[in-house]
Amino acid sequence: MSSNTGYSDKNAKSVKIRPSGDKDTDKYIQSSWQRCRDQYKMSPDSNVELVSLSESEVRQRREPMEKLLSDSEEVFDKIRTVSKQSGYAVLITNTEGVVVKSYADSSISHDLEQKGLRQGTLWSEKIVGTNGLGTCLTECRPVTVFAEEHYGFNLHNFSCSAAPLISPDGTPFGALDISTYASGNRLYQALALNLVCETADEIEAIVFKNAYANQRVISLSFSPHRPETNALIAVNDSDTIIAATTPLLLALGCRDRYELVGRKFQEAFSDNPGQLESSVVLEMLIQLKGKPHKLYATLLHNSAVERRMKAADSAASKPSASGVQTHSAEAQASDTPLFSAAGKEPLLLKQASRCQRIVNKGISILLQGETGTGKEVWARALHESSDRADKPFITLNCAAIPESLIESELFGYGAGTFTGGLKSGKVGKIQASHGGTLFLDEIGDMPIELQASLLRVLAENEIIPLGEVNPVKVSLNVICATHRDLKELVSRGDFREDLFYRISGFQVALPSLRERQDKPVIIENVLRALCRDEENAENVQVAPEALNVLCQYQWPGNIRQLKNVLQYAMCMREGDLIQSDDLPDEVFAEPAAMSSEAGARSYAPPSRMVSMAGLTEAGVEQPPLSEKEELEQVLEQNRWVVTRAARALGISRSTLHRKIKKYNLFIDEAAGESDSPA
Repeated sequence: MSSNTGYSDKNAKSVKIRPSGDKDTDKYIQSSWQRCRDQYKMSPDSNVELVSLSESEVRQRREPMEKLLSDSEEVFDKIRTVSKQSGYAVLITNTEGVVVKSYADSSISHDLEQKGLRQGTLWSEKIVGTNGLGTCLTECRPVTVFAEEHYGFNLHNFSCSAAPLISPDGTPFGALDISTYASGNRLYQALALNLVCETADEIEAIVFKNAYANQRVISLSFSPHRPETNALIAVNDSDTIIAATTPLLLALGCRDRYELVGRKFQEAFSDNPGQLESSVVLEMLIQLKGKPHKLYATLLHNSAVERRMKAADSAASKPSASGVQTHSAEAQASDTPLFSAAGKEPLLLKQASRCQRIVNKGISILLQGETGTGKEVWARALHESSDRADKPFITLNCAAIPESLIESELFGYGAGTFTGGLKSGKVGKIQASHGGTLFLDEIGDMPIELQASLLRVLAENEIIPLGEVNPVKVSLNVICATHRDLKELVSRGDFREDLFYRISGFQVALPSLRERQDKPVIIENVLRALCRDEENAENVQVAPEALNVLCQYQWPGNIRQLKNVLQYAMCMREGDLIQSDDLPDEVFAEPAAMSSEAGARSYAPPSRMVSMAGLTEAGVEQPPLSEKEELEQVLEQNRWVVTRAARALGISRSTLHRKIKKYNLFIDEAAGESDSPA
């Protein structure tokens, strides 16, 4: 791989760019140049070297986006047509800035390919300096980088316009860019920027509809003549708004998506969502920040929801001959424990579909994920979705049992084998799982000496209990799980390579809670499970502000930690609403690996021009508050009580104190340390 040009103090000079006349543009270009000089230690006006990845490295990064690229083919065809006529190259990247797909449909774009605007190149701002894709991903906003606004001298011939591709939880999963040779005035690039924004909105809508295919998806517009737009919300069976697209949030002036997400539909709007089922277009009112908005709502066609409703109606009205209610094959397929365990997370729904196909085929499955991501829940869902569901599900945590005992736990032992052992002997976990499923958790911690014995059992489907001579045949179905990198253990000689390939016929990667796109759904599900175990708690809900805090927290302990936090909040609450004050201090701590600014940016809608036809309203496009103005506003709202203000901002008190000092904001120290109003 190539590396970027080095930095030398003797080449350092002040950041100077040609002003475009656009104050916001100057601001983000200037910020990018300052990062290049001060953080990345890059030399201004020198050439930058582009990093090119190998085909296998690109393929690895494109694989998670394959479904998106396939589902969005029609959208890409439209932008390709325009780009071909105008001489643009089209680039699609992942969050690292690696181009996973590119289109060159004109002679100019073919020439651009030779200059590096092609699949496999890396456009991270840290490597290449100020550029369309890298700066777009860093700022999480649409940008145009024109001619000499590029940090690298050899990029001054280009004009690049890029927009972030946004997932249903508001975080970027990549970027879309169209680039050409710079010519004329920078203002002419406004059309190019608008084109990528419109295309990014369409792609976001496609991803959103796929992610919430089993929920009600509602399109909202300010015009009754254009009812179907990219302004979408998803509503679950409890009538809670669980997600919203960026165009809608921008149109309503939401600076944080949780001003809308997490609220009950009827609380936010003037009508019940059930009324949409009998209306083509329904006029509704929504109140946000005391301001009413008149919107026109349309329930989008959703075959999965319709099948579920029809199946329910059919089951209620047409019992089978045996008196047992029946469901369609489609409804049953999406109603298995695997799909329940997947929640609304697109990656897990895809994995659930794959697992459902192989669960009865005798293929070994390896679950990989951080501690607390639900590996045992997924293993149990695999078992309950299989033909072995009525047979035993036996678990063994290889890390929780002393090395001296794990062999007897696995294989069992005969009568009189051990002094102090059971006189009649003991059936081991493997034999106990006969006909059912054996779940070996933390397989990476299994002693290397025992791995050979397990390998033989898996190959021959028989065991010899300790102290016995005759083998015992077993019908085995083994699911393994680990939080460790088994390939690394293999390379170090700590894990047998032959065993690794024996247990990993199909590998399932379980995302951490911070990576999941369906956090509000997970929080709701965990809360409902806790409420079932507590009397008079069936109506308990999480307030939108508290939900915002929970969704922004990084969750190092994953779902296990979430359960503990909600248990604590259930004890602290007064009434049926869990407020921010009911949450433990740990969820307000600033993550070490992520600044509060980045955390806030991940959950606020990205700054983007509202590019939906039929979705405009006077007064919507208001300039965002600066960080100083936002701090002053939140401090005023909380009477300058630092503890409350920090909670409202989702940052720690020490971080807020640093920001107050940074901007020289006046604060009454007595008030700042008190939780009681003055």
